[in-house]
Amino acid sequence: MSDHTLKSSQSREKLLAISAGGICIAIAYVLSLIHIYTMPQGGSVTPGSMLPIIFFALCFGPGWGFAAAFVFSLLQLIGGQFVAPVQLILDYTLAFTALGLSGFFAAKKSARTSETNIFRRLRLVPFYRTIVVVVVSMLGRFVFNYISGIVYFGSFAPEGQPAWLYSLGYNGTYLIPEAAITIILLFAMKGAIYDLSQKQSM
Repeated sequence: MSDHTLKSSQSREKLLAISAGGICIAIAYVLSLIHIYTMPQGGSVTPGSMLPIIFFALCFGPGWGFAAAFVFSLLQLIGGQFVAPVQLILDYTLAFTALGLSGFFAAKKSARTSETNIFRRLRLVPFYRTIVVVVVSMLGRFVFNYISGIVYFGSFAPEGQPAWLYSLGYNGTYLIPEAAITIILLFAMKGAIYDLSQKQSM
């Protein structure tokens, strides 16, 4: 591959990542405003607001994935619940940026960049890996929310219940359903893309 062709390919990929990232972040933010139910000290179940970020990271890899997740984390500060600066970093900046971990499960860069249709890039990720992707991403988010829950929200625990147990139950109450919704939607998306590709190849 000549230097000119390589630079052209890199420019195309960068432009595609920026435009797709903007769209995915916007969709994720809108979905995050829709709450199926909301927890009293922060945290909620949404109709798959994590999915666009995870999808983007799977299509463009960890570098772009962490960048998009970080921008999304900044948007989550709007209307967030703040107790202390470190709590803000834990519950928002680090927790939502952790969604970029899903980029490590993307297909190899050479395979991704050779496919200009980003939806078809999702086909390069095996079905079984989609569950692992969501679990790892949500665990990354959970770790920071869990630490914050112990340090800053442990006082809300019922009398006699340790803060670590309260934080475990509290954060699990909304993150487990959120993870389940994300897995179902990601499976549905992959299935729809696969079926469409099969019809187009016939």
